[in-house]
Amino acid sequence: MSGTHFEQMADAYAAARPPYSAALYDALVAEGAAGPGVRALEAGAGSGLATAELVRRGTDIVALEPGARLAALLREAVPGTEVLVSRLEDAVFPRAGFDAVVAATAMHWVDLDAVLPRLHDALRPGGRLAVWRNVFGDDAVRTAFRDRVGEIVARRRGPDDAPAREARPTMAELGAGGWFEPVRTERWRWSVELTGDQVRRLFRTFSDWTADEAEEAGAAADELGGRVTEHYRSVLHLLRRRDR
Repeated sequence: MSGTHFEQMADAYAAARPPYSAALYDALVAEGAAGPGVRALEAGAGSGLATAELVRRGTDIVALEPGARLAALLREAVPGTEVLVSRLEDAVFPRAGFDAVVAATAMHWVDLDAVLPRLHDALRPGGRLAVWRNVFGDDAVRTAFRDRVGEIVARRRGPDDAPAREARPTMAELGAGGWFEPVRTERWRWSVELTGDQVRRLFRTFSDWTADEAEEAGAAADELGGRVTEHYRSVLHLLRRRDR
């Protein structure tokens, strides 16, 4: 369902999603997961939000994206990049063909039990796995707008449901099976100011939000002065291919 959701609103997704921080890319370069001389497989590249920055920093990218429309936007955004239209679970990779595998807000959709051994096989000895995502909402910062968002989410959540405590995939999930050795996790807090219309566009890209809920969130931003400051987090897990 998630892949279909993003594919159906490919243009809106490309326009509404905020970029990742420069500090995150600096960490990738420092770890050898990006930069000049690094050949990397990017899983679930989408419309190229991360791809463009990785290429700008000198990374030789092979981008994997299952959605045809998103892949077309990716080719337009980053001309000359090799783009494979395929799910990660179905793609065929050369053995030891990459220095790194990177994934921006994509690995929580895949079957890790199936793909981790295949990514291990696709990486050269000592190769890096870098998985990151933006978390929309920071529990450490309470705002009137986040209270309204919480009310919307609470109405759809069952009595036995609880919010996820940690963004997936976790470091433990990525290290399961012994294919990869955890190196470190880095986190960044950041904020962005959004108008009511920007809230509507952004929240419509969330796979677990309906159009009516996104409209309600946008209306809440309008009622709170027309602009709200959203406090978000970015989480990066860095791992190293384990010799077996």
